[in-house]
Amino acid sequence: MDIPAKTRAVIVAVFAIYTIFLLGYSLFTRKQMKQGKGDYISKFYTGGRSGGVLMTAMMVSAGVAGAGVFMGVPGYTYTFGAIWMVCCFWSMCSNFMVLGLIGKRVGIVARRTNSKTFVELLMHRYNNNKLVGWLCGLVILFFLGAFAVSTITGGGRIFQILTGQDYRIGLAIFTILVIIAAITGGIKGVASAIVIQGIVMTISVIILFVMGVRSTGLSYTQTIQSLVETNPDWFVPTGIQTVLSFAFLWGVTTCTMPHVTMTTLTYKDTQTLHKAIKIGTVVVAIWLLGLNGLCFTIKYMFPEGSLATPDLGIPTLAVTVMPAWAAGLVLAGVCGAVQSSVGGMVVSLAGTVVSDLFRNLIKPDAKPETIKKLNTGAIIVVSVVIFLFACDPPELLASLITYATGGMTVAFFHTLLLGLFWKRANEYGAVAGILSGIALYILIDKGILPISLGFNPCLMATLLSTIIMIVVCYVTPKTPYGVIATWFGKNYPGQQEA
Repeated sequence: MDIPAKTRAVIVAVFAIYTIFLLGYSLFTRKQMKQGKGDYISKFYTGGRSGGVLMTAMMVSAGVAGAGVFMGVPGYTYTFGAIWMVCCFWSMCSNFMVLGLIGKRVGIVARRTNSKTFVELLMHRYNNNKLVGWLCGLVILFFLGAFAVSTITGGGRIFQILTGQDYRIGLAIFTILVIIAAITGGIKGVASAIVIQGIVMTISVIILFVMGVRSTGLSYTQTIQSLVETNPDWFVPTGIQTVLSFAFLWGVTTCTMPHVTMTTLTYKDTQTLHKAIKIGTVVVAIWLLGLNGLCFTIKYMFPEGSLATPDLGIPTLAVTVMPAWAAGLVLAGVCGAVQSSVGGMVVSLAGTVVSDLFRNLIKPDAKPETIKKLNTGAIIVVSVVIFLFACDPPELLASLITYATGGMTVAFFHTLLLGLFWKRANEYGAVAGILSGIALYILIDKGILPISLGFNPCLMATLLSTIIMIVVCYVTPKTPYGVIATWFGKNYPGQQEA
């Protein structure tokens, strides 16, 4: 879109100042990380298990509502219809699902087992089975990697709106910033930045909603009524299967996403957890209601074909209706949130490569110095790979986000939840559940196995693989008592509880 040179200069200046501030903050958190409790691995991946209320709440919120909420879902809504707003609202349950359903139990067990990563936690539950570790690690690398590609793509597209420069330039800048933030501060540095991003983004969404609604010159209801008259097909529901599919994908399964579940390894205590649930739920509700509520305004102001890509609806609206400094702050805040979200994913991916696959499965006797060097190298390599894949992104971010979320769901939904709440779950069932879940997901998605019944392929794949896991668990040996005592015992001596 065409933006006056003066306006663009102000936007870019605000963006640059904000980015420099965050970069300085990342360097500050490096000093904090060095002074924290525990060894390097513990501090880097769990932040010393000292996360406060805002950090815990914002980490979960950013994990489920980053570029997808700001760009992906509005883009899908603009393209396919208003029903997508309803689908996205299920994400308001995310903080309760993550912190309320599994948060306390995971926090306690992680302390008992000294688990520092998602895969390490699952490996302990499934009798330290190496095949479980390899399968979980590979699933995370592929599907969480795809999720990270979709997220950083959102940042690149916002940079394109901000500067008018090539999308890939912005992508390269984001990649460098993510590498610096991840290497310097670890998960605590990333999470501390997320707190700032979350506050800025919450204020920005409120301001953008008010100004966006006023920009049409009509009342909110009049704007909707005008759309009903001019685009009646846009309001026609696409079917109950769509709503149920995304209620499941974006509401129920959130608690089993590796990068989101990692939050439950970092919070300080139960009181922190309870407060974080309330704050996080309010924050996500503001983001979702505000940004999805603007989909009517975007559809009204920008007719079909007037946007370079539907994902740019919200950024284009911000630049169009807000003063330059305010638009710069809004977009800089969102870009910062994208950087922090991707940073958290990169830390998780690097942890999978170095801590889970290399240290736990290949070379258990690796020296701390070696692990530290490999960790730095893994962050750089993972970030560059994400950058390369993001150079040629899909037109709609939500399509890639949905596919990546589905892949992690069919592998981890039953593996984590049955492991947490069912004593009979064992390593044989976990392997069967993961392998069958991935295989079914691919076969149903490609139409080779036409049994989706109109739902997202993830639903049927998850249902069938869960049944397979339960059956295999019943016909194979029980998990050793020591594992069950650690995971389900009420009084486990010698370990700090959450």
